[in-house]
Amino acid sequence: MTSKQIVEKLASFPNRGVATPNEIQVLDFLTQLFTNQTVSRESFRTPKTYVSVVWWLILGLATGLICLNFSPILGLVLTFIFVTMALLYFNWYASPVTSFPPFVTSNNLVIKKNVSTPKAKKLILMAHWDTAPISLLYRPEMVGNFRKSLRLSLILMLLAQFLAISQFLLPNTFLLLVANILAFYFILQGITATIDFVRLGYSNGASDNATGVAAAIETAQNLWSKNLQNLDIDLVITGAEEVGMIGARAYMKAHYQEFTKETYLINFDTLGSGDLKIITQTGSWSNIVYDNVLVKKAKEATTQTADLKDISTGAWHTADFDSVWFQRAGIPSLTLAALDKNGRMPNIHRPTDTLENVDFRPMEKAILLAEKIGEKLNLMEN
Repeated sequence: MTSKQIVEKLASFPNRGVATPNEIQVLDFLTQLFTNQTVSRESFRTPKTYVSVVWWLILGLATGLICLNFSPILGLVLTFIFVTMALLYFNWYASPVTSFPPFVTSNNLVIKKNVSTPKAKKLILMAHWDTAPISLLYRPEMVGNFRKSLRLSLILMLLAQFLAISQFLLPNTFLLLVANILAFYFILQGITATIDFVRLGYSNGASDNATGVAAAIETAQNLWSKNLQNLDIDLVITGAEEVGMIGARAYMKAHYQEFTKETYLINFDTLGSGDLKIITQTGSWSNIVYDNVLVKKAKEATTQTADLKDISTGAWHTADFDSVWFQRAGIPSLTLAALDKNGRMPNIHRPTDTLENVDFRPMEKAILLAEKIGEKLNLMEN
């Protein structure tokens, strides 16, 4: 199947939510695309959506603030625990809150070419198959302020911790009132973040991320067909990215011992609208900077290939990508994604993320660029 046909097939499912009735059908479809490769379905445990994670954080934090009314020590402990977990989760670090129930089982697909001996280098091509809960926060009029809103929420969480410490050390009626108001505000924020999922369910995910999956698959097939002498190509299609990049982290933990200094990762995410970008900065509170050999090879390819000359670097500070775990672990990584002129991804996490709103040109350029990067890695001296 062509990449376009893969997108069309994935978009024919109403959604691809984690542990929904569609998951196994989606994985079965993807598996049958690989007749000459080894396909492994690797399961892991995860919350079903980020909705339960958000509500654990909000209710834990609000409970801690309310406890200040009758037990300052209990309030202090609870706010410390949940503020810490929230700061980790929303800065895209591993947070214990993702281990809170309810749990479901989801899956990654790991596809490898049948080879007799490992090669000197490994390139992992990654994309997530799952779709996101629809969220009010991703409406066009709101998404531009997403990072500011998230930063404000994190500042207010730190304020909550300050209030808990103050009430424990020196009780104050006014500060207690502020704490109660803040508890109500956090609950209101939780309702705002999740009400559209309750109303509308999951997005269809034609752009986010059927296009990424299709691009990763075609890139892998193209590179496998070249029989590169020095580069193994592994294809990893992850689940639960929309929960908090859970599937990618599960894959990295399971395979980390296999990685060497010559392991690289290209992630494909949301390639259905806008202009293709080499993402060099992510992060919500602080910047995560991608400046490594993959980025350099990508920039080289854009200057050497006529069809890629209009590709530039970009930044994405609304949530993050599967590549974040690998970048922080010191594995050279990059993400290819499409952004509009305002630096946004149109339609994501909204009911409008459907096939009729997909422009296939960014996906096609991502395939060509990733293929060029793979060829350059193969020729690069160790």
